[in-house]
Amino acid sequence: MAAYYHYFSFGLKSYIDRLLVRVREDVFQVFMKGLQPHPDASILDVGASADDHISSNHFEKRYSDIRRVCALWIDHLPGLMEQFPGLSVVRGDARALPFANSSFDYVYSHAVIEHVGSREQQAEFIREALRVARCGVLLTTPNRWHPIESHTGLPLLHYLPATVCRPIYRALGKSMYASEDTLNLLSYRQILRMLDGLRVPVRESRVYPVRWLGINSNLVLVLRKV
Repeated sequence: MAAYYHYFSFGLKSYIDRLLVRVREDVFQVFMKGLQPHPDASILDVGASADDHISSNHFEKRYSDIRRVCALWIDHLPGLMEQFPGLSVVRGDARALPFANSSFDYVYSHAVIEHVGSREQQAEFIREALRVARCGVLLTTPNRWHPIESHTGLPLLHYLPATVCRPIYRALGKSMYASEDTLNLLSYRQILRMLDGLRVPVRESRVYPVRWLGINSNLVLVLRKV
């Protein structure tokens, strides 16, 4: 996704860049405090990036032992192991992870689930994360009802029906986000409905909010396995 961070910043790029780092740090802290991985825990990061944005690959920058981390993305990431010596890098699809059951202690994924397609494909994403995780899963996604759509930087348009807002995105040069295949936002209630339909044993599930402008901007789903 070469154009992932090409949002409309309206002259506020420096502030927004810092905000994205802050959000990712808040999510990282939820992972560390909510799941409390032990020092030898193995972690699959679904959604590593080739982007050189200041907020890219925040988990790899912050986690204490990069040798315990495997980064996965759908495209090749040839420079990632040079940037993070000791990191394992695998190419694969989050909806069909190329790993055996319980291959990792934890699965971590920041802002990927909204890009994998339909609600059923999103549910398959969660099922796969739970399948390969022994202990728990953390997934994040922007809140569907925050007034600023974080991928485009545009306000309120995403509140409109898809048949209305997607042609507007195309007209504004944001064709990348004008399809369900590449952007399908989730709300708190939609996440809960999806979890109800998973039929996968989960000991505990909790959604943590990350706030911006006094409103929940990101939703952090933490699942503990049975």
